[in-house]
Amino acid sequence: MGINCQKWRLNNLYRIIDRNANSIPFRLNSVQGDVLDNIHNRNLILKARQLGMSTFAVLMLMDSVLFTENLAGGIVSYSLEHAQHIFKKIIGHALDTLPEEFKTFVGIVQRSAREITFNNGSSLRVDTTLRGGSYPLVLVSEFGKTCARNPQKAEEVITGTLQAVPKDGKVIIESTGEGNEGFFAEMVTEAARRGNESISALEYYLFFYPWMDEPSYVLYETDIKYDVTLTDYFNRIERETGRIITQPQRNWYAVQTKILGDKIKQEFPSTISEAFLASSDAFYFAEGISKAYNENRCLYTPLYDALLPVYVAMDIGVNDLTVMVFFQIAHGEVRIIDYYEDKNKGVDFYAKFLLQDKKFLYHTIFLPHDSTKRDPLDVSNTYERDFRRLFSGTNTAFHVLKRMDKQLSISHAKIMLDRCVFNVSRAKPFLDKISKYRKIWNEAQGRYLEEPYHNDASNYADCFQYMSQAVGHLETCLSIRGSLDKHKQVVENRYKRII
Repeated sequence: MGINCQKWRLNNLYRIIDRNANSIPFRLNSVQGDVLDNIHNRNLILKARQLGMSTFAVLMLMDSVLFTENLAGGIVSYSLEHAQHIFKKIIGHALDTLPEEFKTFVGIVQRSAREITFNNGSSLRVDTTLRGGSYPLVLVSEFGKTCARNPQKAEEVITGTLQAVPKDGKVIIESTGEGNEGFFAEMVTEAARRGNESISALEYYLFFYPWMDEPSYVLYETDIKYDVTLTDYFNRIERETGRIITQPQRNWYAVQTKILGDKIKQEFPSTISEAFLASSDAFYFAEGISKAYNENRCLYTPLYDALLPVYVAMDIGVNDLTVMVFFQIAHGEVRIIDYYEDKNKGVDFYAKFLLQDKKFLYHTIFLPHDSTKRDPLDVSNTYERDFRRLFSGTNTAFHVLKRMDKQLSISHAKIMLDRCVFNVSRAKPFLDKISKYRKIWNEAQGRYLEEPYHNDASNYADCFQYMSQAVGHLETCLSIRGSLDKHKQVVENRYKRII
């Protein structure tokens, strides 16, 4: 141990600003020490809030640069404000409060607003992007936020910054979960599935630290009350993880649940999957889909009832993805029995597919509002006209839905989601995609706009919105108005059968 040992340096040289704005010596806690002891070439850190992981990762990167010659380190943040916080409050404070005998040793040559150069030839840069540079040592801080707020920037990090790190370099990506969309969620999910055994230098080692790892997350008051569902949750997590959740920990989590609501799982996950199933302000349908799973409305058993009509709602893409969802209505619940997707196909292909491959007896096929327009030079050539012609020998009806205000359409679909039951053995990809339908992040305003971000999830979400609109039309015009009370009774009876 001593100056040549990074663990010793981290425990003895640096000061940080704590939660109470006090300058205190930095000391490795148990989870920080675990990362340092098991660090790999490529590292993913998924964690609960306030475990000190971001501060630790920044200090470890800074220390490596200070005590290694000609090493370029780069830190990527999700926002300029956060980058400035890292640069001034963590790095700046640590350097300014170094023991006097080390300040001369460090020798700052240049210190700009975002980069510091040291007399050993090394440098450290903090920014929202490291475009145009090559860094053997990279920290990506709160990458989940970058993925949710700015997917293009996230892609730039993956395809640009990280690809430039040499094989023997080091990458640390740390974040809480931020919804289930984007590179971070996909990378963590893949790493969890693969495991940490016998991985290559270019594969990511996964660290996960749930809220139970923080000793301060306890409340010793004896009068904290919470309902039986939370007790069931704690018992289930104990069974799944093999960990004991003490009564003071349960008290703390119960109080946080009252404050954070559904976001508790995002901010303070108990399991890896829980971190990404949680809702986020960025996603329109994530909370409703999580609720569907919790209420046993996502089933692996067939939902198709041969005595009920089958309907189809379509989102048609000319040079884009076409998505169709197959559904029935029973006792007020909307049963999604199947879905289909394809691209760059014409009406003839889809008509043949419906008539020959998906041999349901279709009552009505609902087309989007723009299906009446196909070729601006030939107004007679429309999707609607072609579908009616190709189905002329059947009893299938066609209905072109009216154009609806986008926000009204999304709001209507969110309400309809509470009545939906999904056959996930057939429609899980559809369900996964609509859960990733998200809003646009506005960096200048620092908030999500009530405007959809257009990506591949948009086509699935549009199809789901058309289905919701179609249900409203059917219940209004065909006297099959659904009863939500009946629907709830069906769900309750199903739940009783399951348990």
